[in-house]
Amino acid sequence: MDITQCGPDEWADLVDIFSEMERYHHPQAIIAAEQMAKYLKDRVFPAHSGTEIYKGMRDGRIVAYACVTILYPVPRYSGQMFIKELFVSEHYRRKGLGRQMMGFIAQRAQEKSCSRLDWLSVREDSTAQGFYASLGAKVVEEVNYHRLDQHFLAQLATHSESS
Repeated sequence: MDITQCGPDEWADLVDIFSEMERYHHPQAIIAAEQMAKYLKDRVFPAHSGTEIYKGMRDGRIVAYACVTILYPVPRYSGQMFIKELFVSEHYRRKGLGRQMMGFIAQRAQEKSCSRLDWLSVREDSTAQGFYASLGAKVVEEVNYHRLDQHFLAQLATHSESS
């Protein structure tokens, strides 16, 4: 598999695999190609998103991708590369492509002076957990991951305006 960083104008090439990822995570959702294209062009690919997108090519098509960003501050004057998404197309799974993508990401993290690589995964996905453990990854149990959904996000934003 040939892995490269996507350029800002390659968003249209990734509509199909991003749509496949959405269907994988949300099987009941209706994914419209036009909406996905607009989302990629306007939100994911612009430089201001702070996201780097890596694509894996095999057999003349995009079969894997990853979205990463670097977070600061991190101890020892370094960065923390965070993988927001790592996805391998269904017909190409369990062929070593995920490991190849992770190796590429690890190289990029080192090139950018990051001292660690972090990501989230679904706890109940034993296949993913086994894969990540095989890479040497440890589950970080001493921190909590927090989220405000749309309702509470809007509520907090509204209340902060009146302060």
